[in-house]
Amino acid sequence: MTTSGQRIKSRRIEKNLTQRALGELVGVSATSITYWENAEVEPKNKHLSALSRALDCAPDYILHGATFGGEVSIAPIHSRIPLIRWNEVNAYYQGDYMKLDKETVDWLYCPVQCGENTFATTVNGDSMTSPYPNNKSYPAGIIIFIDPDAPLVSGSRVMAKLEDSEEATFKEYIEDGGKKLLKPINPQYAIEAFTDGSKIIGVVIGSFVAE
Repeated sequence: MTTSGQRIKSRRIEKNLTQRALGELVGVSATSITYWENAEVEPKNKHLSALSRALDCAPDYILHGATFGGEVSIAPIHSRIPLIRWNEVNAYYQGDYMKLDKETVDWLYCPVQCGENTFATTVNGDSMTSPYPNNKSYPAGIIIFIDPDAPLVSGSRVMAKLEDSEEATFKEYIEDGGKKLLKPINPQYAIEAFTDGSKIIGVVIGSFVAE
């Protein structure tokens, strides 16, 4: 299958969907599905995301035929994750993400294998910005990927909820001499104690900088 249209049609048939039924799932007319399958136009933006969900495959497979892992021909859709605003991370952690409008929330594709609860956010502030060249750094504006199901070890970069704060924080988790600490990369900021009332939201498993 060399065109996006052929891949869309093949997946639609595999899912036992008519063009009309697929259109209803995606929110477009059957005519649009015909155009896509004939490769006269390609689905874009939210329609591409909705089409991927309906066909249970990744957008890169639809557009480019991208494959992952040997004989596996479909990139799993579970790597599609929500991009949460920094000030909403704690609410997301508490379960309020179920209230987000899934048609308007931003979505990304995690570049590494991740758990089903993984999400992303854009770093706010410079506490994790290194003043030293060549050191790992997370400046304001960088997107980080957080997996709540990833194993936590000393040295992990984490999103955490401090006991007396309503906003999540991004720090390095340290266990030292029986103490649990949250350490910033930027030495201008103080190390904070990780108390019994604090919680780890998730472990940072990657970062991304847009051009």
